[in-house]
Amino acid sequence: MKDKTLAVLKLILALLLLPVVIGVTASFWQSLRLTEPQVSSAFGWGVVVYLILHILLYQPAQVFDTGKKITEKAMSFFSPFFKVAGFCVPIFTVLSFVLYFLAGRIWPWMEAYFPCFVFIGSFTLTMHLVFTANALKGKQAGCLKENYFFAIFFIYLINMMIVAGLFSFLTMDFSFVDFVKFSAEKAHAIYTASFRQLFEVDR
Repeated sequence: MKDKTLAVLKLILALLLLPVVIGVTASFWQSLRLTEPQVSSAFGWGVVVYLILHILLYQPAQVFDTGKKITEKAMSFFSPFFKVAGFCVPIFTVLSFVLYFLAGRIWPWMEAYFPCFVFIGSFTLTMHLVFTANALKGKQAGCLKENYFFAIFFIYLINMMIVAGLFSFLTMDFSFVDFVKFSAEKAHAIYTASFRQLFEVDR
């Protein structure tokens, strides 16, 4: 009985995170649309192309595992965070943006190729999230999958915060402060509407 109650509470906590997940996602796309059309389009195509590759052609599990191991070794001094760092940090996405930044400092003309790096970043981010979801789903027991939902929501939020921070650093068109502000506003609106729907008494 105690385990079932705890499972239900965890599931409720995961559901409480859902408006934040929706708010962050909507805010990210809203902020991304404020960048140049080539940039937002490249990000969208990166998501689509990876999903097509994963579903129809090839699943690069070894690539994901390699990136996960690299991240865990790099974060090994942050015990015990390193145990989940492989899921929380989309290492190939980070590296693609770092590579763009370094290349841009050496060759200023590389700025014209920013959409290409965005495509790679989006492609690898989608790969990271898909394999993270699969890995966590296989580890979670219980019919409610309460731990899975909470973990994947939490990791997704961390990933999006990292990517938003990278965009904010690399282009002035993307504001991290506005991204956080929009996320909070959208999540608050969902919480408010849900609360009114559940608890408002008809007169």
